[in-house]
Amino acid sequence: MFTFTHRNPDMQLDKEHTALVLADIQNEFLTEGGVYYPMVEERLRINSVHDHLEALLVCAKENGFSVIHSPHYFYPTDGQWVAPVGAMADYLGARGFVLRKDPLSLDGFAGSGADFPDRFRKYLQDGETANTSPHKSYSSDANDLILQLRMRRIEKVVMAGPVGNLCLEGHMRDLIENGFEVAMVRDAIAAGRNEEGDAYTAAMVNYRFMANAVWTTEDAVKRLTTAASG
Repeated sequence: MFTFTHRNPDMQLDKEHTALVLADIQNEFLTEGGVYYPMVEERLRINSVHDHLEALLVCAKENGFSVIHSPHYFYPTDGQWVAPVGAMADYLGARGFVLRKDPLSLDGFAGSGADFPDRFRKYLQDGETANTSPHKSYSSDANDLILQLRMRRIEKVVMAGPVGNLCLEGHMRDLIENGFEVAMVRDAIAAGRNEEGDAYTAAMVNYRFMANAVWTTEDAVKRLTTAASG
């Protein structure tokens, strides 16, 4: 029998302490031909994720909010790893997933799976968005996302991205456990499925238990705009 447990608190935003945080806005996830794209394609379409991600970016840019993007990269030297990496990482690693030539080189980067989709390039490479160091697994534990937020005195985060149950949820957990308030934008998020079930539904269930808010893009844009105006 279903038992109602709680409601997410009504998270309040203020411009000075709020940022938009996105993860994995890359060709592998968001562009046809990407390694991960077939796994999330259906949910990307159902939720109009591309449109909603752009709406969030436009709102954040127009209203002067910090935007921080956490990309997922691997380099050939990561092939020296001998420890087991888990089911999904093992599957993707064999397919050259988000592979770059070298951390100090952009040779071959343009148009690759690791690159940004053309639709989002103008937002992510505008000289204002902070693209963090790469996350190697699901969470932000190994990159500088939290440092980038702390140095901006950010306390509240609005989050979205294409892999809701893995990288995005991993990032959300890191932020919550480090004292940030986090709002997840449910229709700017996708996820895949396997024989156990729908990963998008699994992510939404966990968000309801952990996040400070779960909003639609429309609601997030309204709240960001209101916070910016006053």
